[in-house]
Amino acid sequence: MGAVTILDHVSVTVSDMERSLDFYCGLLGLEEVERHRLEGDTISRMAGKPEVVMEVVRVKAPGSPKVLLDLQQYVVPDGRVSDAQLGDAAHSHICFGVPDVWGTYRDWLARGVDFVSEPVTFDLGWGVVHVVFFKDPDGFVLELMQDPIELKEGAEMPG
Repeated sequence: MGAVTILDHVSVTVSDMERSLDFYCGLLGLEEVERHRLEGDTISRMAGKPEVVMEVVRVKAPGSPKVLLDLQQYVVPDGRVSDAQLGDAAHSHICFGVPDVWGTYRDWLARGVDFVSEPVTFDLGWGVVHVVFFKDPDGFVLELMQDPIELKEGAEMPG
């Protein structure tokens, strides 16, 4: 009793919903599922802040229809942009899978996406995985991961 049974959604607080939708849906290719405005006593009590007004747009990746990403913008009260970075306690990131990390990296770099580094390759023993961190318009760190490639006996690690 009380054990988690599903992962329903994760959320990212954004400062400008339309700019974030251009990024998450326009660039990343996520699909909008629903949008709503939350205000009044219930959302204020839940958020632990007085007089909350929040815009929420739920999006999903086409290949992961059961896990949603909530983009939420606090209309009231005004928030600040967090300065939490990778490695800071209470910081998080979300990982998205793509078929070609290097191709996506080059394409998005040309479109002005802010990457933490070039993609890197990890040898997991049974295979390799290519990953790279990048930032959304508010500086929230996200990750791209290419599906792991199984290594055949005696094969060279790509990279």
